[in-house]
Amino acid sequence: MRDKGGRYVFLIKAATSEVWWPEDADHIAFIRGRIGFELPAWFIPKDEKQVPTGAFFAGAIAVFDKTWKGPAISYIGRDELEACGEAFLAQVRQQAEKLVREMAA
Repeated sequence: MRDKGGRYVFLIKAATSEVWWPEDADHIAFIRGRIGFELPAWFIPKDEKQVPTGAFFAGAIAVFDKTWKGPAISYIGRDELEACGEAFLAQVRQQAEKLVREMAA
């Protein structure tokens, strides 16, 4: 799908020595500041290997987009990334509220 114009963005652990590292990504943005995740309430570890440690880790954003024109590698601060995410979510909420009002009218 990427060859047909698809754009894919993934938040990944920044572990460049791993075999799964996305060598063919069009862009990698390393995140300055560690990232932590809360597990969903429904998650039940299958075995001891899946038990979460609660540790924060270095992260990166991998972009797969054949039309990418920017640098292959960049850096973004965690605070800046969170601010971008909050701004995006505010836009989504605003549009959702607008749709609800339009549907109710």
